[in-house]
Amino acid sequence: MSEAEPSAAGIVLKARRTVFENSRFHVYADWVAGEGGLEVKDYLVVAPRFAAGDLVTGVTVLPIWNDHIVLLKTFRHAIRRETLEAPRGFIDHDETPRQAAVRELAEETGLAADPANLVDLGNCAPEGSTIAARIALFAAPDCRMVASPAADEIGLGRYQAISLRDAETLLQEMRLEDPTTALCLHRYFLWVEKNR
Repeated sequence: MSEAEPSAAGIVLKARRTVFENSRFHVYADWVAGEGGLEVKDYLVVAPRFAAGDLVTGVTVLPIWNDHIVLLKTFRHAIRRETLEAPRGFIDHDETPRQAAVRELAEETGLAADPANLVDLGNCAPEGSTIAARIALFAAPDCRMVASPAADEIGLGRYQAISLRDAETLLQEMRLEDPTTALCLHRYFLWVEKNR
């Protein structure tokens, strides 16, 4: 949406001010106006620097290896706690979402998957009110171990292989806090049920 161009919902971007940027994100304070004279002069928008088509900026991939779900125990600085998460990351300029999913899988777990065999689990908006991004979700049902994972990310912990039954219990007991991991797992179980 460009300045003074109304969106489908009648929201107009009157001005945009960059308040912060780094190697991965732009942070904006937008002045937006809606119907009936409503305005917000400092609407926070976080926008990744690179987006593939349709605002897809990153991927989450659910690895299935030896009939187990592989999740990473990761410390997240912003919330000051460890969470169980599926491998994830940004899409690079020269990649498709499938290629990014395979790369992130290898980097974070040492597992390999064929991009053609990934199960497309759709997209999600991780926080549609603030983050100008969508995440492509995949499952990798035919993973194989090929290497040791890279240890070059702050907070990235070791992977845990969890039985399908225990993974389902994590969902049922609402113990997964990461939304893309929970959504991948939920959609994967729906896909398995549909394709029996």
